[in-house]
Amino acid sequence: DHPLLVFKGERDRFLTEFVRLDGRGGRTDNLCIACKVHPAAFQCQDCFSKDLFCSGCMVFRHQENPLHWIEVWGGTYFTRTTLKVLGLRIQVGHDGGGVCGVPKRAHDDGFIILHTNGVHEVGLDFCGCAFSKDHSTQLLRSHLYPATISEPQTAASLALLKHAHILSFESKCSAYELYQTLSRLSDNSGVVPQRNRYRAFLNILRQYRHVKMLKRTGRGHERGGVDATGTGQCAILCPACPHPGLNLPENWENAPADKRWLYSLFLSMDANFRLRRRLKRSTSEATDPSLSQGWAYFVTPSQYMEHLNQFDKAIEQPKSTCSNHSAVNSERSTRGLSVTGVGSVGCARHNFFRPHAVGDLQKGERYVNMDFIFFSSLCLTAFGLLVVSYDIACQWFKNLWTRMHKYPDTLWISENLRSTTRFFVPKFHLPAHV
Repeated sequence: DHPLLVFKGERDRFLTEFVRLDGRGGRTDNLCIACKVHPAAFQCQDCFSKDLFCSGCMVFRHQENPLHWIEVWGGTYFTRTTLKVLGLRIQVGHDGGGVCGVPKRAHDDGFIILHTNGVHEVGLDFCGCAFSKDHSTQLLRSHLYPATISEPQTAASLALLKHAHILSFESKCSAYELYQTLSRLSDNSGVVPQRNRYRAFLNILRQYRHVKMLKRTGRGHERGGVDATGTGQCAILCPACPHPGLNLPENWENAPADKRWLYSLFLSMDANFRLRRRLKRSTSEATDPSLSQGWAYFVTPSQYMEHLNQFDKAIEQPKSTCSNHSAVNSERSTRGLSVTGVGSVGCARHNFFRPHAVGDLQKGERYVNMDFIFFSSLCLTAFGLLVVSYDIACQWFKNLWTRMHKYPDTLWISENLRSTTRFFVPKFHLPAHV
């Protein structure tokens, strides 16, 4: 039989069990199941076991799980309480669960921890010993990411940050939606005031992703520290594209002409006009700092903006002689927008974005923008043959080398490589071309 048909005949039993879970589970005695002395009134909402304990035994059982929700029996039903109310204090800064002799309570004794099951206000003590680490380090060593460096009052568990990171990829869940979910898990009635930590959560999540990127690309073992990171070093390289010193034989550059195709680099250029950014009151480094200065996929902001300011009016963009391409013949509307989209260069065969090959488009798909992005993607690699696929390649490549000579020589590619470069229009776009 179909599982739902079987379930229909068992609905009463399932409903009875759900009602039973909301009560004392059929228990008639009133003693704590652990000490057998004090009255039992508390149960953990997040533990598998729904046994009832006294307040002291409940706190003792949750020394290692301080972010669980506790329910207290009021005679006819359970109401939610917290381990902080029961007297549990979280000690950070001491290994092995030790208690500090001179603990320092968090500011106002109202520390907030964001976890996968809600927003918790906890009693947290920092280590106050003479040789103790700073507060943010103590939190990090307890698997809590602080919202601020000095005197943190909010933190997020690393379990929540990993959950949020994966969830954003699989379900495209935004940080706001996730935070609202945590808020509702804490109180879904809307009648209990909660301290809003949404902005703190945004900063924590952004920093967490940045630190994980640095860790996974080996920057933690760099002698010069994070600031010694070079251009594009945090990007994930396409494993199948040619990379000298990684997957190419020695003297590959001296291969005969009939073998040079083995070291061809296939690139695809395009723009996305859904990745827009609205105008903000201020976009300076002081109010909206950039964490990665060209270390991964986006071009270095300072170099990019200097290039645009210098060549914005110097580089002409003639009308298309092939077809009425809006990318060539017209600028995108910039009303209310500081960025109308992004341009990028990627591996055409394996869909990997190239290091240092993504940039904002301020007025649409202009040559001055795409030129910088294209040449920046080539400055970090060597190749034997270059194949470039671009939906407006028929117009863009015409004066490409002439425009290149107007740019700084840091964007130039050699004459030999220029002679082996080929430009194509993707097959999907061919019907729109003359």
